[in-house]
Amino acid sequence: MRTLSAITAAWAVGLTLACTSFSVTAQSEDALLEKVRTGQVGNRADEARQMASFRRLSDADKRARLSEARARRDTLQAQSTGLEKTARDNKLTYERKINELRSEMGPNAALFGLLQQNAADLVGILRNSPTSLDYPGREAWLAELIARMEKASEIFTIEDLEKLWFLIQQEITASGQIVNVDGEVITASGDRKTLTMTRVGKFNLVASQPEAAYLTWQADNQRASLLKRQPEGRYLDEVSAYRANTDGVAALGIDPTGGSLLSRLVDAPSLLDRVHQGGLIGYLIIALGAVGVLIAIFKLASILIVGSNVAAQRRNIENPRDNNPLGRMLLVYEANQDADTETLEMRLGEAILEERPKLDRYISAVKVISALAPLMGLMGTVIGMIATFQAITLFGTGDPKTMAGGISQALVTTVLGLTVAIPTVLLHAIVSARATAVINTLKHQTAGLIAERMESRAA
Repeated sequence: MRTLSAITAAWAVGLTLACTSFSVTAQSEDALLEKVRTGQVGNRADEARQMASFRRLSDADKRARLSEARARRDTLQAQSTGLEKTARDNKLTYERKINELRSEMGPNAALFGLLQQNAADLVGILRNSPTSLDYPGREAWLAELIARMEKASEIFTIEDLEKLWFLIQQEITASGQIVNVDGEVITASGDRKTLTMTRVGKFNLVASQPEAAYLTWQADNQRASLLKRQPEGRYLDEVSAYRANTDGVAALGIDPTGGSLLSRLVDAPSLLDRVHQGGLIGYLIIALGAVGVLIAIFKLASILIVGSNVAAQRRNIENPRDNNPLGRMLLVYEANQDADTETLEMRLGEAILEERPKLDRYISAVKVISALAPLMGLMGTVIGMIATFQAITLFGTGDPKTMAGGISQALVTTVLGLTVAIPTVLLHAIVSARATAVINTLKHQTAGLIAERMESRAA
């Protein structure tokens, strides 16, 4: 028990000493940090070294160092006075030169800004124009003119004005020309190849070798490039016809913006892209629609064949055949000639009931598909809207692209569902009407046979 008390007391004393030591160390480090921050430590140490070094010098060395310092001070003061005089002289010279320049420019001073603005505007026009294929390097002289106008260090000349006017007129003239030009083209894969292009003013670039294609002008690297995807339909056919035309008149799609509208046109999703946007639900709707259409076509063809056989049997009622519902019904009628009228009528009704399932087989499947397709489209719409709301929750509404995928799926599946439902409903109505027509023919013929039987029995 005493041992345990001694250990506890020793531990408490050690903890107290450790805390005290930590407090003293912390206070010393804080004081040292403050001295370092204020520069006291470094300054005092440097001063101490200098004073110790100075005390070790003799009186003669001290006087020599003092004379040397005074001589250097006088030299620096003389240099400072000379530099100040030179600065004042340069300032006066600069002001005199500026006054001479302004006097020489006279009323033409405002033309510096005007020439600079026009040259800068022309640089932008030339860089964005495919006419640079015919006249490369025009921007270099304009850039040099803009630099001179910014400095206003020399007077522009008549030659400068004439050349600026010439470049403007050159661009206007080239904008109305249709020419063939050879140039380097960047393909969709990033490769470079030399092609012969047809430049239609500044509105279009087309090529027909090795295949018909529209090109766009890239202002950044001053080269033509193939569109990543060519427009569909008649537009590509017009390219080859346009380049091969020799009559002087031919149709060709024109982009008045120089290629931006054409690029946006090919960025628009195609029909296949729209289908892909529907996702798994869209593929299932299309597959379901294909099955429904195939069933409806198959059933319509079989009912038309049965209808033609029934019509042929009606024309030859005396020779019944078992290859059609009417023939099989006539065979039942002949087999029950000795039965009474009520029994015969029931036998014929039974024969019609046996034929009805054969004619109506698979028709209900088409009806179910026509009702199921829009429901699946609605399910895709709900899934797409859920994805849209999740994107809004994660990224907000600042970027519409984050919501575009869900909205596209929502709308595309709805369209696909309606696209499948409309033709399948129509096909179901047609097939059902044809089957009903055959059944009505059988009923009509049955009523006729019963009526003839009753008339013969009454006679």
